[in-house]
Amino acid sequence: MNDTPRFNAHILRMLWLMLLSVVFLACAGSARKETLAVPQTVPVEKQSVSQEEMSAPESPDPFAKEASAATALAAATAPSDEPAWASGKEELFYRMEFLGITMGYARFHYKGKVSWNGKETYHLSVRAWTSGLLSVFYPFDGTVEYFLDQKTLAPLRQEFSGKMKDADYVAIFDQEKGKIVYRNKKTGVVRNEVDTPLNVYDPVTAAYYYRGRALGSEEPPRQVYAGRKIWQISMKPLGREKIDTSLGPVEAVVMETVITREGQVENNAGLKMWISGDARHVPVRIHAKFRRIKMWTMEAELMPPGERG
Repeated sequence: MNDTPRFNAHILRMLWLMLLSVVFLACAGSARKETLAVPQTVPVEKQSVSQEEMSAPESPDPFAKEASAATALAAATAPSDEPAWASGKEELFYRMEFLGITMGYARFHYKGKVSWNGKETYHLSVRAWTSGLLSVFYPFDGTVEYFLDQKTLAPLRQEFSGKMKDADYVAIFDQEKGKIVYRNKKTGVVRNEVDTPLNVYDPVTAAYYYRGRALGSEEPPRQVYAGRKIWQISMKPLGREKIDTSLGPVEAVVMETVITREGQVENNAGLKMWISGDARHVPVRIHAKFRRIKMWTMEAELMPPGERG
């Protein structure tokens, strides 16, 4: 039985549509540079956290044939400079709507730089919660703490907490061996192990990876682990558009995501996003249109400073 900790399936779908779209917010090569009226970054001091022993028995790597290519790819595409979003604390709040009805909110909070297990990392905190009618049928309020390698922006550690199933677990990413180990935070007992390609991302860390890339750079698909599967995610620019938002008019670049698995396109919905053209590459609006039921739509929009769900 696979006991990998995961979000409630219904809320995961909501976050999934949002996060997969955000992954491609760096493909804004010809975007007009414009400062977006979102919360300003605040310089933060470097911190440190205690090391936790996370050893696990080795097992054969089913992705061994891809190891050399993955290592070379990571070295070639590793960010050379500190991403703009990491220059200070940042909080981005999003309202998520289904068929025009607010169903929940999500917060993406960059907290600063910390040292973990001898490596320098960026600390992110992602929280999602339901609201309104959905919170009655599917009450959910979960948070995941992320620690990203400062050199590659790949995840090294995740901590689950909040009102969600399996909230007492931590995930350790061994990016050199291609393995994710899930352990109980209190007992240290291993719950599950997952073999992955080397230098694998998840939707959140892949999004922040692309936020740190230079505008107009061509990027190969990222290997992303989500929903107990490995996906290849790439991007397709659709052009520029000036949109009216709760933040006011914004000049944005429109992107469409392409999600593939084993060479087959896996998009279950048409995913589009609108991103700012400034150095921070902030996603302003994300829109999902379901193919099976065309009238169904889901949308996430960045909320103005001072507004919280």
